[in-house]
Amino acid sequence: MTSSAQCTSRSDSRVNAQAARALSIYIDQAWLIHTRLEPSSSLSTLLADAIPLKPGPRADLLYESQALESAHQSAAATGDTTAPSADDRVDLHYVCFVKTEGDNKLWELDGRRKGPLERGVLGAEDDVLSERALGLGVRAFLRREEEAGGGEVRFSLVVLGPSLD
Repeated sequence: MTSSAQCTSRSDSRVNAQAARALSIYIDQAWLIHTRLEPSSSLSTLLADAIPLKPGPRADLLYESQALESAHQSAAATGDTTAPSADDRVDLHYVCFVKTEGDNKLWELDGRRKGPLERGVLGAEDDVLSERALGLGVRAFLRREEEAGGGEVRFSLVVLGPSLD
């Protein structure tokens, strides 16, 4: 698969709302993964519904999505960590690394930023989990976060990729 992504997950409704806003900004890039999804899947339907919308309505669609909520709850139920209370102050946000087809650029999509950041060019054979991509993407991100002195660097990782079955 030439288009893949790895993303941190969200823990509470405030973070989900922030992630939905971030996703709405970047969903114009959805065609990168949309072509790799099962046509009748919930995610494929959600992307098809979201792509023609402007950012505000997109954020609302994503925030209100029962399919995303169900997937999030299902994934959260399998974890070992207790979720923080809705009243707790948390410093969690959405980050995604995506390789574009054709030009093989690695992009960082960060909910704290106004737009995507190009992190470098990968080889045609590289995916976002290749050594080069990890050096330009995830490892560089973690290094920057640690150097910024923000305390603990905690994250969850999700990879969208082909089935291994």
